[in-house]
Amino acid sequence: MANVLSQDEVDSLLGGIDAGSVETETDVPDDNNGVTSYNFASESGPLNLPTFKVINERLTGFLRDRLSIMTNKNVDVKLISNELIRFNEFCRSLPLPASINVFKIDPLRGASLLVLEGRLVFSFVEFFFGGKGLNPWKLEGRAFTPIESRIIEKICRIILEELQAVWKDVQEVKMIFSHSEIDPQFTQITQPEDMVIATRLSVSLPNTSGNIFFCIPYATIEPLKEKFKQKSGYDTLEIDEVWQAALMQKIQKVTMDVNCVLGTACINAGELLELSIQDVIMLDQKISDPVMIKIENVPKFNGFPGAYNNNKAVRICEKIQKE
Repeated sequence: MANVLSQDEVDSLLGGIDAGSVETETDVPDDNNGVTSYNFASESGPLNLPTFKVINERLTGFLRDRLSIMTNKNVDVKLISNELIRFNEFCRSLPLPASINVFKIDPLRGASLLVLEGRLVFSFVEFFFGGKGLNPWKLEGRAFTPIESRIIEKICRIILEELQAVWKDVQEVKMIFSHSEIDPQFTQITQPEDMVIATRLSVSLPNTSGNIFFCIPYATIEPLKEKFKQKSGYDTLEIDEVWQAALMQKIQKVTMDVNCVLGTACINAGELLELSIQDVIMLDQKISDPVMIKIENVPKFNGFPGAYNNNKAVRICEKIQKE
């Protein structure tokens, strides 16, 4: 009981604390040496990289054309999601069996994954050999044959070529195919708790459909994060050059009415009634004057009438400028 303070000692101690003569250890220093706390778990969720989403939307258009040509079928590709999740969550979400392919984004560090869903792989293989995709496949316990693996690698290289093309507007990179696996735990591209960017594309083929997944470690694109966050300066990314060329080709095949006025004359009704065969009506325009060429009744050019290959023709001399 010798350690128990008396009431007088307690009162004296409290008085010293109030007066400041007794130091306490409850004060927390304000200076944290510039270190701020960071919660890594808060990064998970929707991906806040607008330009990254734009280039993936462009990728769907490129893949739609390339895969349609390769399979000789109508292939539709759509962007489903872009999200930031942990690598172990991405691995658990994969529909196995699947073709898991490792690739590198040179010169960025680390490796990434390109995953093709199993039923999508077998559909591509069947279409590649001229099938119709009507045969049911037993996916469980099914491994890929050497021929199927070669076709898978061919498809992956096509996808990586288009991915490299859409990244070009943000950063010059080279997508390098490395190898294939059948189990995501053998890839070891990053630690299970590390954050990755997971992208899912839906691919629709005749009589079947499936998904393509991209998994890129967040640390890989860290040097380009600010570029992917920018909204301005990448408006050209939204232009689909393939669609633009197809639209231009269609427009060029549209038929239009073209006519030109050689001259005009004004006569009254009496003169009109008195006209007979071989009468000549004098026009208000000289032979040396150019004529107006109209397209769909809209003045577009000036030219001179003549003949070409025994056909009546008009040689364009100038374009009519709009006021």
